[in-house]
Amino acid sequence: MSLASEELVIGNRRLKNRFIMAPVKTGYGTKTGEVTDRHLQFYRRRNKYLGAITPEPFYLHPTLRELPVQIGIHNDNMITGLRKLADVIHENGSLAIAHLNHPGRMANPNIPGNQYLSSSDQVCATGGKQPIAMDNETIADAQALFQNAAVRAQEAGYDFIELQFGHGYLIAQFLSENVNNRADRYGGSWENRLRFGLEVLERIKETISIPVMVRLSADEIFPKGLKLDDMIRLSVALEQKGADAIHVSSGSVCETPPWYFQHMSIPKGKTWEFAAKIKNEVAIPVIAVGQINERDDPEKILKDGLADAVAIGRPLIADPDFVGKVLGDIRSPIRPCACCLEGCIGGIRSGKGLMCVVNPEVGKEEKKLEKVTKPKNVAVVGGGLAGMEAALVLNERGHKVTLFEKKNLGGLFNLAYRAPRKTNLEKFKKYFVDEVTEKIDVIFEEAHPDELIAHYHTVILATGSLPKIPNIPGLKEWHWAEILEPDKTPKNKRGVIVGGGFIGAEIAEVLEKNGNDVTIIKRSQEIAPRMEVMSRNFLLKSLKELKVKIVTGADVVRKKGGTLYLSIDGKEGRIENVDFVVYTKGMVPENSMENRLKEKTEVFLIGDCKEVGRAMDAIHSAYECALSV
Repeated sequence: MSLASEELVIGNRRLKNRFIMAPVKTGYGTKTGEVTDRHLQFYRRRNKYLGAITPEPFYLHPTLRELPVQIGIHNDNMITGLRKLADVIHENGSLAIAHLNHPGRMANPNIPGNQYLSSSDQVCATGGKQPIAMDNETIADAQALFQNAAVRAQEAGYDFIELQFGHGYLIAQFLSENVNNRADRYGGSWENRLRFGLEVLERIKETISIPVMVRLSADEIFPKGLKLDDMIRLSVALEQKGADAIHVSSGSVCETPPWYFQHMSIPKGKTWEFAAKIKNEVAIPVIAVGQINERDDPEKILKDGLADAVAIGRPLIADPDFVGKVLGDIRSPIRPCACCLEGCIGGIRSGKGLMCVVNPEVGKEEKKLEKVTKPKNVAVVGGGLAGMEAALVLNERGHKVTLFEKKNLGGLFNLAYRAPRKTNLEKFKKYFVDEVTEKIDVIFEEAHPDELIAHYHTVILATGSLPKIPNIPGLKEWHWAEILEPDKTPKNKRGVIVGGGFIGAEIAEVLEKNGNDVTIIKRSQEIAPRMEVMSRNFLLKSLKELKVKIVTGADVVRKKGGTLYLSIDGKEGRIENVDFVVYTKGMVPENSMENRLKEKTEVFLIGDCKEVGRAMDAIHSAYECALSV
């Protein structure tokens, strides 16, 4: 029996195992804060194997929202919906945790009517609204919001309260000497800065009978931020005041969001080490979180004594059965979370709600993958991400599927994980390749229209896209992303990247790291504007540190010998002694077979051969298509 499968007692509650779902914002609510059917379906899909589930953070007042459609716990009218959600969580024996958070100065500045309060009037270093320094009255009001919300959570059937003391939110803003410059009983000394949060805990403990956990950032990971020694002192104080468990995270939503979100560039396991340090100093259970996304991670954490339980967030988005697979109840590969944040954070920011690059079912759990009554003989042409996803879903529905791939499974995505900080992406490419290799008949040769028409009821084209051909006089040879392949990457040469989207910018970074002298030529002013925000910030920082030259407002007019002639805001410029050119100004769909096929058979286009987009677009379009066949 594994340690992860053992029961765990927290306060007066007993978890059936040591797996907890961490709070992840969904964006599935209403503008008035109600629980929706979409919430219920999402958590019902994930309620079978977990010891406890923490839904998304509940807002304490309509003026304190992080999302326009966040779940509210601000008045008694919310209790009915919150109870429905708790009941869904309880269906298979999981316990329900109500996560309560006051964002303080980190309330969303784009939501009309939000208020911005903090220990002091300092603006977040990365932007936002200037907060109002709280007086005794607003401090008491905030503490009452926590207390009243806890009472409602208990009435709605929740088994635990979790208080947010970390991640740069309000209580952390009081704790932080960097933010809190007060001179009264809530500022100055450590004891004074601790007072606000401890009073919140005390008021709640006096009012309810269910256990109270505290989530904190063991280190905010910036020079003036809260450090591990501070958080050890805090954890000891919390235990003395009656906290029943400590949930150990890291980072700050203000200064260090990649640590807060555990972006793929963050070293895996660092937060586990923080948890172990705190566990050594307290007797109450300690929960570790952060990139616990592979089969052996939970058992390693528990066996090595780093924590008493593990909290898992985004891996349960990528694979709702993650815990069932870890426990051995489901014997199939884990669909891996790449920690890319493209779907989960990107979906929230776009207003579409929580999504996932590798799991197109997220947010659509009400759709059932139904078996077909009359299986078709289906050919999928192209073994990139879209083709592999389509083949797997079609096979699961009962169709007879053949996949044609003329080169290697993975398509252009075989180049994606060669960029710095993106090695995690290889995991989910490997997942698709392994699944397809095991379940699908793959023919490694070019498909011909006449043979497809003769042998298949339906053809799905997933033939991807091709780089645009440059129209630059004198340019006879150029590269595209294939230059990222190790045997094709030049060293110690002078190169020019034409195009400054994320592909061109990442290529520039790789080339510069290989000793090349690289210049990016970009017509517009922004580099990689469509890239996920945190990944883009890391990329721009690296380009600056590497001193990659960037010329904006420019285009290449012609090439003569080793010289590129430019138009820079209408003026002529030149770059001499150029050894190679990389052209990354877009892709065009490769769907040349479509017209021939559609005359004789049923044909669908998916992925880039339909419309050039991101990996998520390819996988999601393939999934939707496969459901319709």
